[in-house]
Amino acid sequence: MKARDPELFDREYRKQLDSLNVKQVAEDLGPNAILLCWESFNVRCHRRLVAEWLEEKLGIVVPEVGHERAESIPFSEQPSKWDGKPAKAQLPMLFWTAGRLS
Repeated sequence: MKARDPELFDREYRKQLDSLNVKQVAEDLGPNAILLCWESFNVRCHRRLVAEWLEEKLGIVVPEVGHERAESIPFSEQPSKWDGKPAKAQLPMLFWTAGRLS
């Protein structure tokens, strides 16, 4: 999706996620899945949205490598990368689910 409106992106991406069978997605990903992201920590990113979707639907915890889960701002409250500030090159952030999907 190329929507630059954060609310539109959230709504449309969530529709796509909700059309999927979350248990099948988790099974396809496997117990050691890692979601990669180029956004800074706590910057609105579709991978955090996926992580929260998995948490909500499966009752699991999907933390970010190097951070406690409690440090993550909810996706809907994170600032958007499209807020007019210039983008900076980033190393990928990792969201991991090791052992959490079984």
